[in-house]
Amino acid sequence: LGPALNNLASSRGWEWKGVIGEMPTPEFMTEILQREHGMFLYCGHGGGEKFFSRSQVEAIMTSRNDGIRGCRPPVVLMGCSSGKLQSVNCPKENSTSQRYPIYYEPEGIALSYLIAGSPCVVGNLWDVTDRDIDRYCLTLMEDFVKGQGDSLAKCVAEARRACKLRYIVGSAPICYGVPLTCSSR
Repeated sequence: LGPALNNLASSRGWEWKGVIGEMPTPEFMTEILQREHGMFLYCGHGGGEKFFSRSQVEAIMTSRNDGIRGCRPPVVLMGCSSGKLQSVNCPKENSTSQRYPIYYEPEGIALSYLIAGSPCVVGNLWDVTDRDIDRYCLTLMEDFVKGQGDSLAKCVAEARRACKLRYIVGSAPICYGVPLTCSSR
């Protein structure tokens, strides 16, 4: 994906700053997530919690002293189940314990980014195949940066056409938050 993203950024005259093939430092993540303009794109396993935890994401929320939440860019998480929300008291499958109807709000990395201030988060509801989700991701990015006024949510839906398994892998990505459009800045 790296060369394709570099080509996409250079064709638009944009500066692209990223980390490929290694774990980003917490300082890099904090800097990127506090930038006013741009987008955070993660392609890897899950929602990236192994290198930047939910508590680190939520800590960005209070990092500013002016009352504005710290996480500024939209977030695209292209890992397996990165957009899945689950209740903390939800019993595991095949559990032998009794099930009590105690309901708590669901949680997940996608909600952590929204709580921290990101206006929009794209993630996958279930496990996906890597090549299909890579095709999907490139199509999503290309469609979104065309600057035709389409919202990120609309691009999420339309990028499903790139998947070979359109109704399995292509239906996994969802969009939480407010509709955003790409400006030519």
